[in-house]
Amino acid sequence: MTTESLTHTSAPISITAAWGAIAGIVSYQILLIVLIFLRPDLDPSWHTISEWAIGRYGWMMSAGFLISAASYAALFVMLRSQVNGIMGRVGLGILLMCVIGAFGVGICTTDPMPIHPPLSARGTLHVIFGTSQLVLLPFAALFINIGLTRKNEIWARSRWLLLWTAGLPLFGFSAFVLYSAIFLFPMGPQAYGPGVNIGWPPRFAFFTYMLWVVTLAWQGIRCSRPDRAVAGLNRKIQYDRKNSVVSV
Repeated sequence: MTTESLTHTSAPISITAAWGAIAGIVSYQILLIVLIFLRPDLDPSWHTISEWAIGRYGWMMSAGFLISAASYAALFVMLRSQVNGIMGRVGLGILLMCVIGAFGVGICTTDPMPIHPPLSARGTLHVIFGTSQLVLLPFAALFINIGLTRKNEIWARSRWLLLWTAGLPLFGFSAFVLYSAIFLFPMGPQAYGPGVNIGWPPRFAFFTYMLWVVTLAWQGIRCSRPDRAVAGLNRKIQYDRKNSVVSV
């Protein structure tokens, strides 16, 4: 009796989706930087990213959120045919939730800061969508990358890179949570204003998310190259022959 922990998939990898994921997430980060200069009245150290969606150039920030949603969606399309196993598919489902979260942030603008309860319906939805996206993406990255290394023979060749980058979003999110727990949460509702750095930690977290998206999409492009695909298929044939000999 033989067992096979890795499976070879002949399903093609969408190069268009991979490049779309890279272009979208990089454009989002560039837009975040550009808006800092377009709105000098907003200090990025103590203003949240969502505040750029209010007032002048607000449409650009809303468009940026939608672009990030499109980037996650493109990554989902690229990975859908590549992910096998329960862990990978759970990660893919979480990534889809992040797509919905980023899209919701783009269409539901935040209430003016500092926020005072009760929140408007739109402001409440913004918080729900934004929080879900921020919290869930690190787990999507973890499950997807581990799933690819365990269940896909082609992707498993990049095992160490995938395992290393799997923790990048979780590192960024953990740093954000740790900073907030030490410096912001003790201040309570007063955690807003000059000198209160609520702006940089989430920007750092989203930067690590970008690194994960770019790395994974680029690996998808590399794995789709004909010479690498043929090499992977040859290894699969050798693996099957070896197992057949053992079975006999």
